[in-house]
Amino acid sequence: MPDLDILRQLASDVGTDTALKLLGIFKADADKRIAVIAAYLQGDDDASHLRIQAHSLKGLCNTYGAVEGGEAARVLQEACELGDADDIRAKAKTAFDTISRDIEATLKAAQTLKAD
Repeated sequence: MPDLDILRQLASDVGTDTALKLLGIFKADADKRIAVIAAYLQGDDDASHLRIQAHSLKGLCNTYGAVEGGEAARVLQEACELGDADDIRAKAKTAFDTISRDIEATLKAAQTLKAD
């Protein structure tokens, strides 16, 4: 579930139109990083690269109000740091599903900013 306070603050800080443009950039950037998670799940076993992308997704999601996605990314980052391949794979699957879903929900919620 998106953090509406973060979205409202963003709109207040930069204006609604700019906030929506920034959210579009966030989505494009996040999609590239989510693709790394998908690649990992399909057999690319570079946990170091996955950790870097999880760290970036954690910050991106939390900055733009997709806090459930940010938490899933944090958990994945920690799993990568601990190095248990089975745990990393499980956390990657959860992160892939959660982050994608939360970003979509955040973008949908952001459309309500135009009504405010």
